[in-house]
Amino acid sequence: MTKAYFEDIKLHEAYRIGDYLLEEKEIIDFAKKYDPLPFHIDPDFARTTTFGSIIASGFQLLAICQRLFIEKKPIAFLAGLGLEEVRFVAPGMPGDVLVLEVEPVSKRQSESNPQAGIVTHRFRLLNQRDEPLLTYKGVGIVEKRTSLHR
Repeated sequence: MTKAYFEDIKLHEAYRIGDYLLEEKEIIDFAKKYDPLPFHIDPDFARTTTFGSIIASGFQLLAICQRLFIEKKPIAFLAGLGLEEVRFVAPGMPGDVLVLEVEPVSKRQSESNPQAGIVTHRFRLLNQRDEPLLTYKGVGIVEKRTSLHR
C-alpha cells in the first residue's frame, strides 16, 4: 500500500477502515496495564454497573483508532500535533466490531516547513450498529510529495 502525501489528501471525502473485534480479554489486559478502573478489569463488579458488563477504556479506543488509521491507510505523517474535541460517546463492549470513519476536514501549508502541510482529520469510531463510541479531531504534519525531489 502506498503512502498518501499532503497533495493526495482530498478534503471532505470520508472513508471507513475496520472491522476490529473488541474482545473481553483484550479490554481487561489493556485496562490492567493502563486504566485499572474496576468496570474495565473486574467482570463481577462490571455486572453491577449501568452497563452490566466490562467496558473498554476510552484510552484503548483511542489506541485502536490510531492502529487502524496507521496500518490501513498509510499517510506520510511527520509528526502529530494533538487531538481536539475528544468525546467518549458510548462504551465499547466485548464483542463489538469496530469501524473507524475518517474525514479530512482541513489542510494548509506549514508556515515553518515548506516541505510539509498541516492536516486535520475528523474521526468517528463506530460499533457494528453504526453507533458512535468515540469522536475527535486529530491534527498532524504531513510530508509533501514535492519534498521527495529536493
